[in-house]
Amino acid sequence: MAVSPRSVTLDRWLKSLARRSRPRSPSRRSRVELGDFGRHRPSLDQDEASVYDALVRRFLRPRLATLAGPGLVLGVDAEPGWMDVLPAAADVKVGRMTGGFERELEATATVDWVVLDRCLQRMPEPTVALEEVVGRLKPGAALITLFTGIARAEPEGRRPLWSVAPYAARRLHEERRELERLEVEQHGNVALALAWLYWLPADDLTEQELATVDPAYPVLVGVTASRRGRRG
Repeated sequence: MAVSPRSVTLDRWLKSLARRSRPRSPSRRSRVELGDFGRHRPSLDQDEASVYDALVRRFLRPRLATLAGPGLVLGVDAEPGWMDVLPAAADVKVGRMTGGFERELEATATVDWVVLDRCLQRMPEPTVALEEVVGRLKPGAALITLFTGIARAEPEGRRPLWSVAPYAARRLHEERRELERLEVEQHGNVALALAWLYWLPADDLTEQELATVDPAYPVLVGVTASRRGRRG
């Protein structure tokens, strides 16, 4: 006897209902689980243990040799939270982007490396801004550009104009013919994205949560490159 489609559908529905009614074992709670939020809007308080800063540290640690010699950090914070990953004796100038870019770029031509910390995505024309930076770099100087691929609610002075996907970051830099040794890397997953969006601290995240990369959730997009030519 043939089984009717209606009977098959009913059987699947009953099995699904039975699975849902089974008692579940208690899961480990963390501050990035959906049931833990308890609010509909994120806090806009400055996060002291930012998920972004934790990911930048992971990104920079294997590249610290690139950041030898005097360097320049241009970003949205007067003192980026991830700066503690740099050697204590590092000769670093820090400039905060305040809307313009010309004055902050004066030191670019005198350093061996430059880190652009989310400032390009706050510029109306990031292509023009990057071209200006690259044009001032010394031959052989290293360039590290950091983006957030997922935008979150920010106070007015910190709101980005753009969210940058990894392939867009690569294309932005590939168009600068003066650059070479270009690499693009991303960090993030759904748990980190939720923590970033809701301003939840990174302290409660496990090593596995920080290390897992899901291409669909690029919380951090990092680009490394260098200006063509030899260092003097």
